[in-house]
Amino acid sequence: MTWPIVLFFVLQGVIFLAWAALAFRTLFHLRTLAVAETGRIFPGPLTFLGAVSGWLRDPDEALPRRLLAGMTFLLFALAGISSVA
Repeated sequence: MTWPIVLFFVLQGVIFLAWAALAFRTLFHLRTLAVAETGRIFPGPLTFLGAVSGWLRDPDEALPRRLLAGMTFLLFALAGISSVA
């Protein structure tokens, strides 16, 4: 394996780790919103959908939303490049 290929795989790994951290942060934040809304430890799926709706409208969460969307797009782009090359 040549060094550009190794560098590309390392880049993919770093982007994936950043994406996973953002995704888990988002999921834990959504759970916190759902628990705060209902007061129950295990809110149901409809409560989760309400929390997602609130998260999508929250202006304080605009930067994390953009980062998550950007990282997701970047992961798909890197996977596409990897499959073509």
